[in-house]
Amino acid sequence: MRLHAPEVLVLFLLGAAASLVGDHSHVVTGTTEYFTDAAPFVWSSPIWFPVMVGAATVSLAELRLHLPNPRTTVTSRQGLAGIAAVVGTYVTTALVHSAPPVPSITLIVAMAIITWCALGDTPSVVCGVLAAVIGPIVEIVLVKLGVFAYNADSDGLFGVGPWLVPLYFAFGVVVAMLGEIAAKERKPEHVAV
Repeated sequence: MRLHAPEVLVLFLLGAAASLVGDHSHVVTGTTEYFTDAAPFVWSSPIWFPVMVGAATVSLAELRLHLPNPRTTVTSRQGLAGIAAVVGTYVTTALVHSAPPVPSITLIVAMAIITWCALGDTPSVVCGVLAAVIGPIVEIVLVKLGVFAYNADSDGLFGVGPWLVPLYFAFGVVVAMLGEIAAKERKPEHVAV
């Protein structure tokens, strides 16, 4: 099973749009600061940021369709709940960026666990773990390159927010579900008789 072009476009745009809301929240609260103007900005983000998140969204959704037993029982309503959960968690990281690490990380971990328990399945853990590993590593590299920085109150994981790991995990789980929904909702292909 593979995503079709319209599904790829919708998932890409959805990931890009959600990333702009979360990143804007980080910028306006001082959680992150960009040091580059080499690329045009969309709202508060350099254009490459929503492109990267959109590409990650499509990649993880496609991966889920290649893992065992894609669900056909997930609904658009659950998809909307998943999007709200991830965007809400992302915005929460902006609001707690200056909070002590233990309560802020615990809150984001709890939100990620609830998201997985309510909306994920066992194969979605693969997508969640991949996102939780690769996403923070990419951000750590960009911070080390001087592209942007996290506020000193929230840079405890090699220069990035430690709550990125559970945030990315929830993102991966929800995107896996969105891939399942996209595949389930597609119109059946007509077969010539």
